[in-house]
Amino acid sequence: MEEKLVIRLSNNLGNQMFMYAAGFAASKKMNRNFYYDKISSYKSYKNIYKFSLDRFQLSGKPVDVKYIFNGFSGYFKRKLLKKIDTFKFNKNFLLEKKDSNKITFYDENLLNKDYANTVYMEGYFESEKYFVDFSDEIKKQYVPKQYNNFLNNEYLSKIRNTESVSLCIRQNRFSEKYGKISEVDLQKSKKFVSDQILYIQKAISYFKSKLNNPVFYLWSNNIKDLNNKFNINNVVFINNDQLKDDIERMHCDLFLMTNCKHFAVIPSAFNWWGCWLSNNSDGIILRPNNKHFTNLAIKNKDYWPLKWKEI
Repeated sequence: MEEKLVIRLSNNLGNQMFMYAAGFAASKKMNRNFYYDKISSYKSYKNIYKFSLDRFQLSGKPVDVKYIFNGFSGYFKRKLLKKIDTFKFNKNFLLEKKDSNKITFYDENLLNKDYANTVYMEGYFESEKYFVDFSDEIKKQYVPKQYNNFLNNEYLSKIRNTESVSLCIRQNRFSEKYGKISEVDLQKSKKFVSDQILYIQKAISYFKSKLNNPVFYLWSNNIKDLNNKFNINNVVFINNDQLKDDIERMHCDLFLMTNCKHFAVIPSAFNWWGCWLSNNSDGIILRPNNKHFTNLAIKNKDYWPLKWKEI
């Protein structure tokens, strides 16, 4: 009987990339066929995101619907089976561990259990430690299908031919959600933007002290009002609004980001991958202190690769 590993995907593109990469690596280590569930979490009425990995050149395959816990009945069945799984010897669920404060961490013993023929993998797995041993294979899969089209993008030659530094600002962090958005959500989002700007200003000063003529390229999920908030010379605002397909635009932005030479990374899965997929081994990579952001705590103790410099 075929031994399968099925990763349950959720959230936006950067999160999906973490989950897929961790699932792919786990399937390799366990010598299992690798599948992904691109349906169940995206069919939830609370979901605000779209499955976006199919614009990459994936080797994994979407799992047959009979292996998906879909709809309300599937939701309750999955919850029940996960409780029962606690007492089983051959487990059906491979779950990311959390500590008492609900903080996740890399667990090197996660695969050292007895699992059933079909195992369902769930979690965010936001650490390269889960998949760094398969970096080359993962990077090949994360080449966009629109690669040749993206080569014609107006920003690409500028990024490649300057001392390019990638910057990123994540807007609406606490106000992008299903349901009612409170004034507290809006204020937390505004504070998160101001915290990012302070970090980026510090990073820019650092790069200017280390590089000759750096040019800063800034990405954001909402670029419109940043000119009023961000008045610094030599910052190019990346705007690919001519691409009407929002998933294609995300992939184009990610591709352009990977071509930068240096990075100041914020706690954003999308931005994290834009840096990690870069092939410039000599670049400077900065990341913020874990206590820098007022309303946001990093939820994985192993989120930041050790070689990224904390400022």
